[in-house]
Amino acid sequence: MANASLRRLAIPVGIALALLLFLFLPTTGSAAPGRSGAGSAKALAQLPSDSYRTNPAGLVPGTAYDYAPSIMEDRTYRMWWCGAPHGDTVPGDDIMYAEADSPGGPFRQQRSVFNGRSDGWDQHTCDPSVLRVNGTYYMFYGGIKDPYPANRTEIGLATSTDGLNWQRAHDGRPIISPSFDVNRANKYGAGQPSAIYRDGKFYLLFTDTTGRGADAGGSGQFAWRSADPTFQKGVEVATAHGWRPRTDDNGRNFSVVKGFSVDWQYSDALDAFIVASNGPRQDGTVLHFLDGNDLRVHPYADGFVPGTWTEGPGIVSRPDKHARASSTGDCGRIPIDLVQSTTTFPPRTPGRFGLDLLSGKACTKLSPKRVGAIFEGYGIQVQGLPATYVTDGRRLQFAKAEPYLHVTGQRIGVSSETFHRIPYGASLHAGQKAVAATGRPGAFLLDDRRLWPVDSDKLITSNGSSLTRISTDDYDSHPVGPALRLRR
Repeated sequence: MANASLRRLAIPVGIALALLLFLFLPTTGSAAPGRSGAGSAKALAQLPSDSYRTNPAGLVPGTAYDYAPSIMEDRTYRMWWCGAPHGDTVPGDDIMYAEADSPGGPFRQQRSVFNGRSDGWDQHTCDPSVLRVNGTYYMFYGGIKDPYPANRTEIGLATSTDGLNWQRAHDGRPIISPSFDVNRANKYGAGQPSAIYRDGKFYLLFTDTTGRGADAGGSGQFAWRSADPTFQKGVEVATAHGWRPRTDDNGRNFSVVKGFSVDWQYSDALDAFIVASNGPRQDGTVLHFLDGNDLRVHPYADGFVPGTWTEGPGIVSRPDKHARASSTGDCGRIPIDLVQSTTTFPPRTPGRFGLDLLSGKACTKLSPKRVGAIFEGYGIQVQGLPATYVTDGRRLQFAKAEPYLHVTGQRIGVSSETFHRIPYGASLHAGQKAVAATGRPGAFLLDDRRLWPVDSDKLITSNGSSLTRISTDDYDSHPVGPALRLRR
């Protein structure tokens, strides 16, 4: 079997069983046919690209195996992946962590941060997909208990305040289990989650080899969304008729992309999801583009990132799993960097491969809302203009450098036209009034008349401000703006 098959399976009792599982998995299917609209046969435009870059090896020192990365741009580059530390109490499949100054590594401070429970359904844990939303980290992962195939992979969720110390959510139970719609030879189950946060909802792409919409080998990707990260309520699923409320019958009927071992992100610049898949090509990674509102629609022809791979890619993304802004401040340039294992058996030696997609759409040609979304979470800087943090799609302007540096992770120089294209939100003046009340966090009262909560008094003192105590009723009479968090 080609190595393009199901990512890892997260079920070995030691390396020997992991290798046996790789041997019996089917190869990845081809991408879903592209189309410019539901039912349309119109030819799709190809996005140009340039700036190809590669670091084919040496990203991490290595464990017994290393694959399934989730990489977050967050001041540094933080990576979680599936590895097997030697001497682990539960053999096989821990979630590892390391960080670096660039996507090309080297990644340092390597450690195991999440592992299986000997008496749990997730005796083995793998395939992490990590987001940060409103200060909380969410890790979706695949887990399984020995023996296989009597037990199948299921999807779990853990949360954290720092990305290092995790607590299992949903009372430690799986949040998604195999549907058992179809009894196929591939007994993997439901796993390989890839998560995005967009407009108040979690979007999850995952494999289920027992799903009705998978192909004969179990290949296929199912898409769900919900404001509930445990996906127990308010769930909508992508179907052949668009997004629909989930029922017992429609959850695994429609595969948005064929293949195993994929990762996705959302591009605000393209208003499209980008799905990275190794399966269709042996010489690199294919990029599928899915419309931001209708996953049946492919707005662009497939793209391609050349490079060696032996297991599925992780796309370097913002904490909400949106595409990063270009370091040049150009809205028409979308950086794509992939991390994936490059040697086998077992999959090891993660490498980085990347390029920039070119949409041809300058910031001045996009709506202010789109430009604000592209730079969400970034500091933007223009000579002669205030240092500014983009939050909630608007500009928060700082008079003092210290609180600005505390709040911002990545900082990008932009043109004055781009700066003014982003809607104004508020200004934080030196010594700005800050208030607190019983049971309420400290908050700046800004010129938009909203309270902007802070998670650290350091943000208040660094601005030359001090807290004024007010009544709870007075505090609650103000509308609340975005929270300001100290970057750690």
